[in-house]
Amino acid sequence: MTHHEELPTAPVLSRRQLLARGGALGVGLTAWGSLLAACSKSPTPAPPAASGASPAPITGQATFNNYPGWIGKTEFADFAAAFPGASIKQKAEPTESIASDVLFFKQNPGAFDFGLEDQSAVGQMIAADVLQEVDFSNIPNISNVDQSFRTSYSHGIPTDYGKVGVGYRKDIVTEGITSWADVWNLAPKYSGQITFLNLDRDCMGSTLKYLGYSGNSTDPSELDKCKQALIQIKPHLQALTNTNVANGLVKGTLAIAMDWDFDIAIANKKEPNVTWVVPDEGGVAYLEGLIAVKGTDVLPVVEAFMNFHLDPKNYASFVNATGTAYMEAAATPYIHESISKNPILYPDPNVLSRVEYENYLGEATALWSKVWDEFKSA
Repeated sequence: MTHHEELPTAPVLSRRQLLARGGALGVGLTAWGSLLAACSKSPTPAPPAASGASPAPITGQATFNNYPGWIGKTEFADFAAAFPGASIKQKAEPTESIASDVLFFKQNPGAFDFGLEDQSAVGQMIAADVLQEVDFSNIPNISNVDQSFRTSYSHGIPTDYGKVGVGYRKDIVTEGITSWADVWNLAPKYSGQITFLNLDRDCMGSTLKYLGYSGNSTDPSELDKCKQALIQIKPHLQALTNTNVANGLVKGTLAIAMDWDFDIAIANKKEPNVTWVVPDEGGVAYLEGLIAVKGTDVLPVVEAFMNFHLDPKNYASFVNATGTAYMEAAATPYIHESISKNPILYPDPNVLSRVEYENYLGEATALWSKVWDEFKSA
């Protein structure tokens, strides 16, 4: 492949659509967790427990911007049972990107009371003045969330995250991989057997980590070096893709893939030679959670649901339903061992210390888009 050949790409998906794919895979993860039950001592999750109700009645219906399946299987019904007179109405994603999410909130006040948004969207919401701060004294279960996640996602309740790292076939890449530098160095040998993610924040962020920079860099010279590094490896890439990324690793048609943790976790169960690493230089990750939208007139319901969601048994129900990496150690006893004992989905703290969460880029967003477009057209 020459520098002037356009890489084949998958259809562009928004972050939430990508995560929806992850949610579907998470259902599969729960399924294979059930298949392992005979070998597992994992307890059967107990029915969700209600958090303590506020002395004042919690009433009203809160409209939730979420996508289907990214919630505990009976969580809405259980919440309504715990808080008679209160309910959650989930509406389908009305837009196709984080920026348009925020624009929709701005142009349609009152359409949503709260939503699932990643940390970069939180920054945009603050800038657009559409984020409603919550009173954490009404969300005491926030104390169950590991502090590092609370610090990084401070304007709502963090719920899940996804790390970008390297998946590879250890029976094909016999040298082993521990760093992004290994990927670049080995690319000529495994030319045509490598895929990178077709998402600017994840792909460019990973490349910036390879170069020793922040995955949220806004420095024009660093972003130019990022572009050059991507152009350097581009002739060796089979494709840029963001769906079913690990399938090629399972089939053996790929040797190396830049990929998300949840995807590699499932691939490893299908093909044990598929392995995963957060590179030595570090990796980027999305971090998302529930935030309130400015103008909501049912903030007590929103805060009550946030608190309910973070009850360890309720949170475990969410994790078991989605197969996501999780952030509440108190929920571990109720989470399937196929997730809680999976070092990809529940990594050692030393691994997480190498992860940098993707934040709002502000005015540099346009520069990132320009660099990304120039790389793809090079």
